Amino acid sequence: MVFFDVRFFWNKIVGMRKNIDTTLRSYDFFFLMRPILFIPLWAPMFLGYATEEALGSFSIKLLPGKLFWINLLSYTLLMGAVYIINQIYDRESDLANNKLFLIPYNIISIKSAWIFAGVLTILSFVIGILFSSKDFIIILIISLILGAMYSIPPFQLKGKPFLDALSNGIGYGILSYLAGWSSTGRITLSALLYSLPLFFFIVAVFLNTTVPDIEGDKKAGLITSGVFMGKKNTTIVASVFMLYALIGAFIILDIHILISSLIGLILFVIAIFDDTDYMAKVSYRISSFVFVLTIGLKFPIFLLLGIIILILLRLYYERRFNYVYPTFFGR
Repeated sequence: MVFFDVRFFWNKIVGMRKNIDTTLRSYDFFFLMRPILFIPLWAPMFLGYATEEALGSFSIKLLPGKLFWINLLSYTLLMGAVYIINQIYDRESDLANNKLFLIPYNIISIKSAWIFAGVLTILSFVIGILFSSKDFIIILIISLILGAMYSIPPFQLKGKPFLDALSNGIGYGILSYLAGWSSTGRITLSALLYSLPLFFFIVAVFLNTTVPDIEGDKKAGLITSGVFMGKKNTTIVASVFMLYALIGAFIILDIHILISSLIGLILFVIAIFDDTDYMAKVSYRISSFVFVLTIGLKFPIFLLLGIIILILLRLYYERRFNYVYPTFFGR
């Protein structure tokens, strides 16, 4: 079975390289970690910290404790490695979907990417072992295993329907949340129960993110949830999970997920009846933005860090590749 057309991708690479400087720069390695994903990674950590600290729904916390920042650094390094591994195995579909450049256009070689991912993983565990708790180390181990299984064959959960959404829900909705929680207390059954509305929210958002990539993923031979179910069924299932998130947030009185899932549910339902993928993009972009914003209003330092990352990304992609990224409704 042919998973992708070599000539198609080669012609695309040659065409793009005419407009891109493929000379390696040292700062390319930072952006190889996909810092855009630090924002949805950090938001659940801040929420987990806030829940365990029993901070009020409308309270403002200027700076979390020292252990939280240690966990944040360690977890970010590990997930940066996981994102690099994902790009290594996702390079054909990323090229087809015109999403990333560094590995698909061989600006950073696969060997260099593997070495950098290994260094990040080692640093993450060294920081965690020296300065954090046993609970956090367990979270690191589970996250690394899940992250590897997400991209590396024969598991490659990213290319298996439903398992791709489930693994994202566990990674961002539970493990990231618990990484923040563990910086103030032990991981208990109540911590897992409090993470469930966020788990449902993340699954819903992820399902709709697969919709714009359906054609590119088909060409790369990936059978994602979007490819397997099709656009309409995917948006229907995503809406159901968003409803679960809304109900769960109401039960535990989590104002952040409650507001985000309420707005999200409206947009997700509208996306069901849109024949294009435009409303699918709008639905997951706006619901995610609202969630991040509610966390940012509680933790201004998180909002500041997010803004800095977005500015750096915009400058990097415009000056490095003459490419406008990130955009609110773009890829």
